[in-house]
Amino acid sequence: MKILHLIYDHINNPWVGGGGAVRCFEINRRLAKKGHEITVISGNYPKAKDYEEEGVNFKFLGISRNYILSVFSYAFKAICFLKKYAKDYDIVVEDFAPWNPVFSRFFHKNIVLQIHQKEGINIFKRYFILGVPFMIIEAFYPKIYKKIVTVSKESMEKFGVKAVVISNGIQKELLEDSSIKGDYIAYMGRIDIYHKGLDLLIKALAKINATFCIAGKGKDEDKLKKMIKKEGIGEKVKFVGFKTGKDKIEFLKNSLFLVMPSRYEAQGIVALEAAAIGKPIIVSDIPELRFVTENGFGISFRSEDACSLRETIEHLLQNEILLEEMGKRGRDYARNFTWNSIVEEYEKFLERVTKENLRKTSD
Repeated sequence: MKILHLIYDHINNPWVGGGGAVRCFEINRRLAKKGHEITVISGNYPKAKDYEEEGVNFKFLGISRNYILSVFSYAFKAICFLKKYAKDYDIVVEDFAPWNPVFSRFFHKNIVLQIHQKEGINIFKRYFILGVPFMIIEAFYPKIYKKIVTVSKESMEKFGVKAVVISNGIQKELLEDSSIKGDYIAYMGRIDIYHKGLDLLIKALAKINATFCIAGKGKDEDKLKKMIKKEGIGEKVKFVGFKTGKDKIEFLKNSLFLVMPSRYEAQGIVALEAAAIGKPIIVSDIPELRFVTENGFGISFRSEDACSLRETIEHLLQNEILLEEMGKRGRDYARNFTWNSIVEEYEKFLERVTKENLRKTSD
């Protein structure tokens, strides 16, 4: 198949670089190895250049000057690209975000909409009246699509659509590495203070005697560093940069446990990655992260409650046996979610969509 994948985010985007971008890269490079021709269209950012990697062609559209211009100009340029080139492909995958819908369903008969987390009222909390148009787009846009894939049942239910659930995955190398007792608490992911609940985390850490390491990048990094300085906890919080490959494995392996204080999520690839290497996870008690506690490899705190988060961190710090038990359960759970197995399911879904539409056309 010739597959066109439209997603604003990209793994090297300094402003976002989130789980959707990781999923896009991991799935598409494996599809390319299976003989499919893949083109990924993403939003532009400083120093971005079109390139090819592992059989996947990456192209960047829009204005790279700043994040806001990049987000909105991407949507316009992507629509222009679809209008001109969509028919050159067998199927089009659109990753949905309310900030830049590209209306792919109007340009091709074989369309798959991929949805992740629903922000809902959080859009209004972040942007007030300016967020209302995007809340409306988020509420109604997915409903105009018939073929939808999502990463979790909880996301599907929040959007109120019928979808095929295909989970995120992990690199099998994480399962092959031995787990050791680490010496720091870890956060790994996009540095987005509100979305990822990092303001709650900083408040919780103020009264905890432990070292904390932050691995990631994002538009709020400078703002987060100012918050840490204001709280007077700069000596116990370390920024270690964005981690990939072996560096990511080493970072997770040398941690005690991972903290995910997110206000909303789709599923959280980092939760699966930490589980795979035998590290327990503290998560907020949102539905999308419930799988962590239901499968016994982590514990939750009350969302939006920094005191509850602090107490939960302290509880794990004082329970080595619990850390070890949850680590073992995590590895057992994560074995079912390697990217190699996920891509088989994903490929079958795309092939089914194209075949169903081909039958309808012939009839």
